[in-house]
Amino acid sequence: METTVERIDENTIKLTITVSAAEVDEVVSSVYAEAAKRVRIPGFRSGKAPRPLLDSHIGRDAILADVQEEIISTSYARALSDEDIRPIESPDTGEVEAVVPGAPYTFSAEVLIRPELALSSADDFTVTVAPAKSSESEIDAQIEYTRDRFATLETVEKAIEPDDFALISFVGTIGGEEYEGNSVDMYLYELNKGMMPGEFDTALVGHSAGDEVVAAFDIPDTSSNPDFVGKAASFTITVHEVKAKVLPELDDEFAQSVGGFETFEAYRADIRETLDKSKEAGHTHKIEEAARGALAERVQGDVPEAMVRARANNMVEDLFENLEQRGMSVEQYMEITGVDAAQIRSDIEVEAQRRLRIDLGLEALFRAKGMDISEDDFNEAIREIAGEADEAAEEMRAKLRDAGALPVIREQIMHRKALRWLIDNVEVIEEEPVVEGEKPKAAKKSGGKKKAAKAVKE
Repeated sequence: METTVERIDENTIKLTITVSAAEVDEVVSSVYAEAAKRVRIPGFRSGKAPRPLLDSHIGRDAILADVQEEIISTSYARALSDEDIRPIESPDTGEVEAVVPGAPYTFSAEVLIRPELALSSADDFTVTVAPAKSSESEIDAQIEYTRDRFATLETVEKAIEPDDFALISFVGTIGGEEYEGNSVDMYLYELNKGMMPGEFDTALVGHSAGDEVVAAFDIPDTSSNPDFVGKAASFTITVHEVKAKVLPELDDEFAQSVGGFETFEAYRADIRETLDKSKEAGHTHKIEEAARGALAERVQGDVPEAMVRARANNMVEDLFENLEQRGMSVEQYMEITGVDAAQIRSDIEVEAQRRLRIDLGLEALFRAKGMDISEDDFNEAIREIAGEADEAAEEMRAKLRDAGALPVIREQIMHRKALRWLIDNVEVIEEEPVVEGEKPKAAKKSGGKKKAAKAVKE
């Protein structure tokens, strides 16, 4: 097989492939052999019918059409591997000549190929991520969360405040009429939790045990009953008790009750250790994702729509497979997420665009830094797929060549090498998260580059 490559424009090439007469005859024999297995002709065993009889039963033109399809698909795939071509979509072969047994066969294919975009700069990458260690404010927040869980409610002699509880009874009407379940007796109600519209809570604030108050408002659009929306609601509320949340003291007794620690300091140290382990586990991934994003921002040029469409199609298929594995239909997924099919497709295309800019950015970085793929790199990648045995690796290499997949292997190696360089060379700045009410703390450079490098497979 001989292949010539002609560039038509920046992203389109023309492949001219010539298959030798011997290769043509080999495919002809193979197609006839397969046809003989499918056709049952009286007087001949399966697979033994002669070609003239097969021509009369199936049609010579039909058989040669199968030969042509086999030659084009197989030789095109091999040409992709041999010439290291990564197409974006199926080739355009135009009108092709008929195959003639015993003669070489030539055809051409125009191919839209993956673009080689450039970077605005291939140096001085900097990313900012949250620290791998927990801050004092994060530890305080975790303690306060646990403290709130261990709080108690106590009856208090005071007016209701926005964060209190109230033991109440009420009778309600909608549009001046009673409705099913309109009367509630001795209910412990927590304010400002969205259980009732804000006007209900506002009416209670400032009242004390023994008071009777009326809350009146129009039913909002968020009501669970669409028949009530927009109608006037009125609730006559009796306050029986006011209860306030009492938080436990942060002392050794609290530490003993929540975790069996002897001292509060030991409890705090345990929270720090737990948070640090959790943050450290995700720190490397955050650095890598931030570095990928910084690289994508430097990619110059547009990603071809055909690439985005193809990647999005694959992502849609992955989504459907994932839903099927979880026993969920697409309709159920849309109902749960509140999005329609058009929005799902739009979101996926945005994500496909982002991923492709990262991929093309890694390839641009690979070229900008003068990296290369050695034969050892390639052989190692093949062995990872096939196993350690040389025979299996050679067999796998041949299969990948016939499938036109060798350029994909090179692409994966290219991405891996470029990402490794990026993670090794990015400057990582750790910045404490800003807690509401606090001033932002000064960012600091991190020694996170070495840790981040572990995320990239050697």
